[in-house]
Amino acid sequence: MVDLEEIERLVALMKASGVMELAVERGDFKVSLRRSLLEEEGASRSEAEAMPVAEPHHSAARMEEEITRTFTTPVISPLVGVFHNGGMPERRTVLRRGDQVKEGQVIAAIEAMKVPNELRSPINGIISRILVEDGVGVEYGQTLFLIEPEELNS
Repeated sequence: MVDLEEIERLVALMKASGVMELAVERGDFKVSLRRSLLEEEGASRSEAEAMPVAEPHHSAARMEEEITRTFTTPVISPLVGVFHNGGMPERRTVLRRGDQVKEGQVIAAIEAMKVPNELRSPINGIISRILVEDGVGVEYGQTLFLIEPEELNS
């Protein structure tokens, strides 16, 4: 279930970016938002025509990024090291987009100074994005995965 704060955040993002229409669909949750420049803050037609609007391709990319952040939980690297998707054992299961994960499940490891540091899923959900390739070095604070909460998919 999506709360009112998330919808208000999407509305504010629409106003800031100049996007006129937005439709978001996640599982059973669907919202469609539309705004008018003339209605916003009581602007007259001449004021509305003079209002600057963000370039469509920039605002669309920014919108997508913000929506992704709103509806997903990031998994952040707690240290500098080498990223290992699925963990460190020889028979590890590499995760892919769309895989379901459970809270506490080992989803990756960061190897630092030959010591593996396991990363566990913070929530039950579905992997919506894997932002790092297996075997690549990562930085402290870098986002590794985005997980869509289970309640959005039920």
